[in-house]
Amino acid sequence: MKRKLLSFTIMALAACAALSAKTKLTIKNTVGGDSDEVGDYDLFSHTKEKELSGGTNSNSGFSLGDRFQVDLEDNLLTGRFRLETIFQNMDSSLSKVIFAPSGFLHFTPIQQLGFVAGNNFYKHFAIPSAYLAAADDTTKYGRLLTDSLGEDRYFGNDNVSIYTNGFAGGITSDWYFNNGIYAKFAGGGTFYPDTDEFEKAIDLGINGGLTNLFDIGFTAHNVTEDDRKFGAFAGYTGKSNLIANLGFYYNFTDSDYLPEECVEGSDDNDNDVYKFKKQSAKYALGLSGGYKFEEIGLGIYGDVITALTNEYIGTIKYYDTNGNLIDSETATIARGSTIVKYYYSKKGNAKSRNDKFTHEGLPLYAGLRLTYQFSDRVEGTFKFKLRTLMNADDTTWITLYPRLKITLPANYGNIGLGIRFDMNFARYEGLSAISVPLTYTYKFKKKF
Repeated sequence: MKRKLLSFTIMALAACAALSAKTKLTIKNTVGGDSDEVGDYDLFSHTKEKELSGGTNSNSGFSLGDRFQVDLEDNLLTGRFRLETIFQNMDSSLSKVIFAPSGFLHFTPIQQLGFVAGNNFYKHFAIPSAYLAAADDTTKYGRLLTDSLGEDRYFGNDNVSIYTNGFAGGITSDWYFNNGIYAKFAGGGTFYPDTDEFEKAIDLGINGGLTNLFDIGFTAHNVTEDDRKFGAFAGYTGKSNLIANLGFYYNFTDSDYLPEECVEGSDDNDNDVYKFKKQSAKYALGLSGGYKFEEIGLGIYGDVITALTNEYIGTIKYYDTNGNLIDSETATIARGSTIVKYYYSKKGNAKSRNDKFTHEGLPLYAGLRLTYQFSDRVEGTFKFKLRTLMNADDTTWITLYPRLKITLPANYGNIGLGIRFDMNFARYEGLSAISVPLTYTYKFKKKF
């Protein structure tokens, strides 16, 4: 790891020494609480959770965060450094203060060859046709290079901790032709230092198309493992303000777009156990589209992602009679009769334990986003998000989020405020959370 960091530092210094006279530096700082922009929590939230015994727990809390970000853009070097600092008094297993440093540097001595390194590439290598218009986001399946859907690692104690998600590097190649044809290639890996072994994941991706007509792309994440993930995308780009994208996913596990459901099972003493588990899908299909009516300042956008079969890719673990993990395998599992663990006895007799979802069904995500420009300084947004298992109402999770963005005069930044309503019928009963996101953002740009 030290050698990799040293190589990355040398590459960064060499690149900085070669910056051209067209370097642009952007500094952006956002302070407040908004789970879409700063940290994992809104400024204030009140939640209630249904206990499996029949009771209800309520919790209120505040969270204050700060996101400091520096973007560097040059003919040879593109980079970003971001530091998120989160202070929270929520009822959470995380620390009260969390520092999350992240960033990358992308050095392109020639257009056809680039080198990138960091611990988060954000959407820098996103495929345009993988964009989800209602979510206003691109899942990691739609990015040529990522942290391979990553792992959350927190180092510290109950009071202060640092979040990291490994170290990633890769090689890129971009090709542009006079007839409007373009092609982009990327390959790389993510590395996680671990106490037992050095974990790694390999990514590959390709993107191409014809300017102002169509865009296509393909990604393969963690390709050397049995739980590898694939994404294939296509979109029409021939009309301004119009979005029309199609996506196909293999081993879709993104919890932002899939519901959770109660799982019933038993413990080692055959006592009933209930828990909640995020859904996943072996095969999924996505559609995204929308249009902005510039003359009236109105934008309408929608997304749909649905599983195609009642199957997902899971892990079966094998233990000995002492509870020690001796083996595991990745397998395609039908929802509704999930075998989680096998216990091998020393006498040769096997004891199995079944955990199964309380419902069968296909996971579904649907989203709607409306935008309206009230004036030059005030923009309104309304978001609707639905996550559910088809034909199972008590797995449904609905989010309603109206929001205003107010641009202050004299380049003094902007204020974002709204109110978020969550109705989670899987873990709660009806309205499960009300939260208030509030942020202030200031941006400074400088050209050299």
